Amino acid sequence: MFRSVPIFIGLRYFSSGGRANRLISFISMLALIGLSLGVGMLILVLSVMNGFDKEMREHILSVVPHVQLVNPMSKEDWRSQRQLIATVPQVSEVSPFNQLEGMVFSRNNTRPIQVLGFSPDAIPKGLSEVLKRANVGMPKKGELLLAKPIAEALNLSLGKPITLILPSEGKQRAQIAPLRLTGVFSTRTELDQVLGIVSLSQAGLLLGDKDSIYGFRVQVDDLFNAKFIGQRILSQLPKGFQLRDWTQTHGNLYHAIQLSRNMVGLLVFLIIGVAAFNVISMLMMMVINKRKDIAILQTMGLSKQHIVQLFLVQGVLIACLGIFLGVVLGVMGCYWVADFVQIVEGILGAQFLNTSVYPIDYVPVDLRWRDVFFVALSAIGLTLLAALYPAIKASRTVPAEALKYEN
Repeated sequence: MFRSVPIFIGLRYFSSGGRANRLISFISMLALIGLSLGVGMLILVLSVMNGFDKEMREHILSVVPHVQLVNPMSKEDWRSQRQLIATVPQVSEVSPFNQLEGMVFSRNNTRPIQVLGFSPDAIPKGLSEVLKRANVGMPKKGELLLAKPIAEALNLSLGKPITLILPSEGKQRAQIAPLRLTGVFSTRTELDQVLGIVSLSQAGLLLGDKDSIYGFRVQVDDLFNAKFIGQRILSQLPKGFQLRDWTQTHGNLYHAIQLSRNMVGLLVFLIIGVAAFNVISMLMMMVINKRKDIAILQTMGLSKQHIVQLFLVQGVLIACLGIFLGVVLGVMGCYWVADFVQIVEGILGAQFLNTSVYPIDYVPVDLRWRDVFFVALSAIGLTLLAALYPAIKASRTVPAEALKYEN
């Protein structure tokens, strides 16, 4: 008979109201709200940070080479070198390229630019998808593609002439190359602030030899093994090549995302801890308020273990309800946060994420259900630990002392 009594009384205490219990109900509501907000925010934050991590690996590093092998002075047959690199295990893509640094000039306005030259049949897959989304083809001789922020900053329109200014070595004058803008694209990464694309031969002409290349951009299957694969490739190429990998250009960004994910997750996790301590306050006040009821239950034969279970039931109910509401809020927030940010940006007329400061210009979200379960189980564990002390305190109530002054 006593097995169901703790559950029944725990449910009754959880739903009890009245003037005498208003303060307890208020604190209980605070604990419930705090737990729900903590769980919801933690799920949302983890999903956004997971989104940044995913975009870093699948988006940013799809337009950034995993490995670069450069040798501007190389005059050998680069086509045979490309075939050699393609035979190395775990190499998924090899793209010969040319690279120029300079300024783009139009209507008395200038912007720094990094011009990359690619062959139409060997353009990196990531950039190829970017151009495909923009409905833009590879430029021909005398043509140039520009990232959208550069074109907007210079107020350029398609088909208009544009001047590319390239520095020259020694005391020679800077090289001036007239080109025509034939397309605008957007990678939605920090590359949009400097990137221009021309054909491989056009870039070679600007460098002084249309048949030479600056180096190779290599994509690998395991990007965390990129440096090792790059060194293996380097050992098979002629002397003079230099190795660069994505950890040198974007490694700090990746580690910063991981650190931010852990630190922000820890800070939000503390909110759940605070909500758990509110449960302690609520249950302790309940123990004091129900001291005489506890004494009467003990005199009727309810054991200390049942008293502990009675108050643990209340803790479990608060945890389950709070976590359920928190999970609902967190999951809904994951689906709506990107749209919400766009709406706020439209109302305020400001862009929160700009590629001149941040690696991407949108809020990425990657909801992982294992994170949801981890957060829910952690919240249940903290709440039960918080409920344990008041429950034990209640079980130590001495009936004679609690009923001493009762008539």
